[in-house]
Amino acid sequence: MNKRIIADTDVVIDLLRGHDQAISFFKANGDYIHFSAITVAEIYAGARGKQEQIAIERLFSVFPVIAATSEIACEAGKLVQKWRASHSVEVPDAIIAATCLALNAELSTLNLKHYPMFMDLTPPYRK
Repeated sequence: MNKRIIADTDVVIDLLRGHDQAISFFKANGDYIHFSAITVAEIYAGARGKQEQIAIERLFSVFPVIAATSEIACEAGKLVQKWRASHSVEVPDAIIAATCLALNAELSTLNLKHYPMFMDLTPPYRK
């Protein structure tokens, strides 16, 4: 089975801002990186200006984007039910987590507290 990594929005933001650690991470793992459709929406929502939109379009044309299927949506709802009260898990993060579970993919994020459902989660780099 092929290794897959779902890059969370924070890691993509670091890449777009030119952070060396994020660039190194993407260079080392580029063949395995995918994005959740939620990350695409969050990145476009935060775009600042035409140049940044062009960079975003280029980025999302290179890496596969995984749509939120009904299976992913159902699993995300279950994750929110399980983790919202204790960890304030919200729907966008739950969809990203459910995408990882559906694809048996690793999650690459700096926001470890957003993903309590992954016990052994470690950040891809340190800032």
